[in-house]
Amino acid sequence: MSRGRPVSFEGRLAGDVRAAVKKVYDLDLETVHVERPNDPEHGDFATNVALANARVFRRNPREVAENLVGALDAPYVREAGVAGPGFVNFRLADEVLCGEVGALLAAGERYGRREPEGRPFMLEYVSANPTGPMHVGHGRQAAYGDSLARILEAAGRPVYREYYFNDGGNQIRVLGESVASQYADIHGREWSVADPDALYPGEYVREIARALADERGEVYLDMPPEKALPEIQAFATRWCMDDIERTLARVRVRFDNYFNEKDLYESGEIEDLISELEKSGHVYESEGALWLDSSKLGDDKDRVLRKQDGSYTYMAPDVAYHRNKHERGFATAVDVLGADHAGYPPRIRAGLLALGLPEDFYEVELVRLVKLVREGGQVKFSRRAGNVVTLDELLDEVGEDVARYFYVRSSHKSEINFDLELAVNQSDENPVFYVQYAHARIASIFERAGASPTDVEDFPAGELAPEERQLVLELLDFPRVVENAAARREVHPIPTYLETLANRFHQFYTVHRVLVDDADLRARRLALCAATKTVLRTGLDLVGVAAPEKM
Repeated sequence: MSRGRPVSFEGRLAGDVRAAVKKVYDLDLETVHVERPNDPEHGDFATNVALANARVFRRNPREVAENLVGALDAPYVREAGVAGPGFVNFRLADEVLCGEVGALLAAGERYGRREPEGRPFMLEYVSANPTGPMHVGHGRQAAYGDSLARILEAAGRPVYREYYFNDGGNQIRVLGESVASQYADIHGREWSVADPDALYPGEYVREIARALADERGEVYLDMPPEKALPEIQAFATRWCMDDIERTLARVRVRFDNYFNEKDLYESGEIEDLISELEKSGHVYESEGALWLDSSKLGDDKDRVLRKQDGSYTYMAPDVAYHRNKHERGFATAVDVLGADHAGYPPRIRAGLLALGLPEDFYEVELVRLVKLVREGGQVKFSRRAGNVVTLDELLDEVGEDVARYFYVRSSHKSEINFDLELAVNQSDENPVFYVQYAHARIASIFERAGASPTDVEDFPAGELAPEERQLVLELLDFPRVVENAAARREVHPIPTYLETLANRFHQFYTVHRVLVDDADLRARRLALCAATKTVLRTGLDLVGVAAPEKM
């Protein structure tokens, strides 16, 4: 067992109960469920194995529970007893719990983290089109994707973070025309466009046009449009990319690589893909277009890859991009997409299956919408971007920490109402303030003690008071929470855990003075504070939120 990954008591108890079942009844149970009871009076852990398997045992559940308690071989358990119709409750030995807290302190920032092993995950997230500023929906995808990457890494899964710039499609042409129109207007001229209603709205388009005018002057006004427009498109796309990268840096989201769609065209990878699919026997021609028989591969219908005019649909470069991921050696490709892309995964998966790639190579996590709410009403509009609120505007109002935390506090599979009034509330009602305050309070305790948490190396054994015990049990649950979150591709269990941990600490601190005269008791309580501070800091880091020393 690697340092920093203490034993799961749920796992140990489940194994020992399974062994007791084998010993008494000669049965091999696949599953034994062990959990923390809601009422601490019922013990530290409990199992309903006798009740859940009543048909298997064919005996009174309470009798089964009593027999299992008698056969249990678990030296770390101080007390085991039967409750109600057949529940088994366990109370662990205090010295064992104290020893585990000592292991936590020894591990420090590595607590709850495993060493990386295996081939890396490719995690692609955000991938907003470079046609304007990031909006609040992109912000949720960014917060979820970056936090998931951190959690996967903590669970020992290497991660490669990538952003896919869709810079090869029609939207780039529309961006170029939108900027060109504003650019001409700045100089008192007009730019002819085929469809004025299709142009992008928003003040940011004017910002790009001003930047273009400042850098290039009037050079494009008398240039043939077919020559000027590609240069304007390139300038506008780069401006948008830079703007997106600045916003991502502001919200503490990083990537290992930015992959440009146009590179797939320039490298010939799309033509290679079409050739490989033709060899697979999964494509056919109809009405002058090239189709993939994706309906035979899990999609709801066949899809066009190449249109009658010879141009490619979006599906061709998208499948080529995921083929590229596989060729780069990644074990799994996880895409984080907006919920409006729900129809996207089946067609990409069909393309990859047609290529013979493993079915479990491709995963998708869909992130639901964000509604900004103020005084009970939805906030919808932005001066800078037209009909959406930009992520920068949200960050200006609530700050990076609050935005990151609020984005991932609920499951990414459910829509959230982002309460702007609660977000700026500096009280315990604000969950991120509540968690950060617990960390800052511990820092203040050590400052008053004239000591540093890093100097604490051990947790002296002794009898645990009820509030201490609950805090210790919560601390020792952290590695399991991280591991489960990674396995389920979920982020919200981390904030849920942090709020519970902060609550346990505040309860402990309300009842027990830390800086008491008794030197041994003072040392134990400072050690418990140090352990709590470590886990709070690590947990906040997993969701990209700062752990302040003062508030």
